[in-house]
Amino acid sequence: MKKHLQTTLFGLLTFLILSCFGVNADTSKTTTSGVKYQRFFSRDPEGRKYHRFLLSPTPEELIYVTRLKADANIDDTPENETIVLILVYMRANTHQSGWMQGYSETWLQAFLFIAETDIKAKVPKKKDAFKFFDAGKPALDVPAAKQIELHNPPFVFTQPPEDAFKSRDLSFKLVDLTGDGTLDVWIESIYGVAVVSFQNGEFKEIFSCYTIPTDQEAEYVDLDDNGTCEIKIPYGIQIEKIPGAPYLPWISLYEWDGTTYTLNNEKFYAGNNDYFIQLLSQYNYQLLRHGETINLLDPYRFYLRLVHYYRGSKAPSDLQWIVKHGKKDNYIQAAESILKKLPSD
Repeated sequence: MKKHLQTTLFGLLTFLILSCFGVNADTSKTTTSGVKYQRFFSRDPEGRKYHRFLLSPTPEELIYVTRLKADANIDDTPENETIVLILVYMRANTHQSGWMQGYSETWLQAFLFIAETDIKAKVPKKKDAFKFFDAGKPALDVPAAKQIELHNPPFVFTQPPEDAFKSRDLSFKLVDLTGDGTLDVWIESIYGVAVVSFQNGEFKEIFSCYTIPTDQEAEYVDLDDNGTCEIKIPYGIQIEKIPGAPYLPWISLYEWDGTTYTLNNEKFYAGNNDYFIQLLSQYNYQLLRHGETINLLDPYRFYLRLVHYYRGSKAPSDLQWIVKHGKKDNYIQAAESILKKLPSD
């Protein structure tokens, strides 16, 4: 009991000390004006003309729906491009009404097409294509489309849910994330984010990542006002074997290095006291509720130590405990990888 009280008092003292310091600047999303967006419904003739980029005629069991179009300059040419988001649905056998009539509520595949903008041309000329968030079969094979695969952030071991692709929420917006004066394509659903950018003479994916829905959103923000945006990816870390334990909040921060987006959690956690306080307070609460049981769990020790590490601490004790007593290989391997970076005594 004495040990519990000491840990709790330490946590409360840390809270009081840290609450005296400032927190990070506002991280709300920025928007880009001057971009023309147009949304479509299933039978809109203008939207349907872009279906020629997919298989024609449409396979009997599938339906194509153009959901969103934008006109803007996103490469090194003086002319605007047309960016189109097309979803592929399974044809439904139900008697639905409204705009969903005739096809299922969840899409199977999503395609982003980049085309030349020519109001005189009856047939749009495709410049590039990307396929992402593939939900399974039946599926279209579009050889020219570049595949975007979503990945878990490093040091996050909660797997995305099986229905991660079964979401009707999918959209994109155009914003200059890399600070080079050219607009990039930010593609976002509930369960994932991807970024397509014009780099070194071609369109390419420069970022893709799963997210787990929490109170936070995936977002881009220029934290240090240097003209390039960082990307914040929220996750809820599940705590197993403790009934009613809330998910641990976690943010993975990525920054532009001139070529791609790379993880830089030090930039986020070193000066951000909010998340450290939140983790520490939740740990102390669970410690009071469940006693030493909570200390047998890898996640609390791992993520608290990881934040300490990002904030400049080089004490290896908790990570060594995970390597010696940990129950899950992924936490042990991650702890070992961090310990290798710490200076030896």
